[in-house]
Amino acid sequence: MPSTEAIANPRAALRLFQYGLHVLTCRQGDEVHGGIISWVTQVSLQPKRVAIAVRKDGQMVQVLREVGRFALNIVGAGQEELASAFFRRVTTAVGSDLAGYPWEPGLRTGAPLLLDTVAWLECQVVEEANAGGDHALFVAEVVGGGVRRPDARSLNLASTPWSYGG
Repeated sequence: MPSTEAIANPRAALRLFQYGLHVLTCRQGDEVHGGIISWVTQVSLQPKRVAIAVRKDGQMVQVLREVGRFALNIVGAGQEELASAFFRRVTTAVGSDLAGYPWEPGLRTGAPLLLDTVAWLECQVVEEANAGGDHALFVAEVVGGGVRRPDARSLNLASTPWSYGG
């Protein structure tokens, strides 16, 4: 029988989930936005879909609701400096580096594809869920993607000194 301490501590159990680190980017008119995101999962093979969770009290959720498309730039192991540059949402003009990192526009979404990340996915939002939670859950169809470093591993939140604070 489990101990009472084990039953009473779901937060500790949730910390054991394996979260990859991604830079969520999108283009809104003449501006591009980027921010770190860790709650990402694949939810369908046919059609290819992912789900992302974004804090409702942040500005990125409003941008996503307006534009409906984004890129997930997958951060590689050893790229902690790149990840930390996006802990706070970054906004800049089209044509400028994003948090000091060069990018190119995605062919299908126009969202910034960071040239220094190991891979990317371009996504089109198909639905939003989790009305009662503090994060919006966006389900998105994967409309493009690629790998820049096939031998790379993704950076996992558990392998860093950071923890997700919501």
